[in-house]
Amino acid sequence: MELNKEIRRAVATGKVVIGADESLKTLKRGQAKLVIVASNCRPEVLADVQHYAGLADLPVHTFDGNSEELGLACGKPFLVGVLTIVEEGDSSIISLGARR
Repeated sequence: MELNKEIRRAVATGKVVIGADESLKTLKRGQAKLVIVASNCRPEVLADVQHYAGLADLPVHTFDGNSEELGLACGKPFLVGVLTIVEEGDSSIISLGARR
C-alpha cells in the first residue's frame, strides 16, 4: 500500500478530521478508527493523542514525513500534524491499524 495515495483517497472519499484539536474531540467521542501523526508532531499533542487513542484501543500511526508532507499527502496547502480517519471511504488505510 502506498500510504500517500491511501491518505489522499481517504480524504477524497471518506470522512477525516484534520488538526490536533478536532482530532482529540473526535477521539474523545469515540468516532475515530485510526490516527496518523506527522513525525514532527509536538510532543504534548502526541502524548494527548496516544493517551486518548489508548483508552479506545485505537492505532496511532506515525507518518514518515513532517507536517508539511502530511498536509501535501492530504492535498491541503497547509501543515497537518494530526489526521484522524473516521470513515475510510474507498481507501484501505485502516489496514495500517493491523500493523501496529
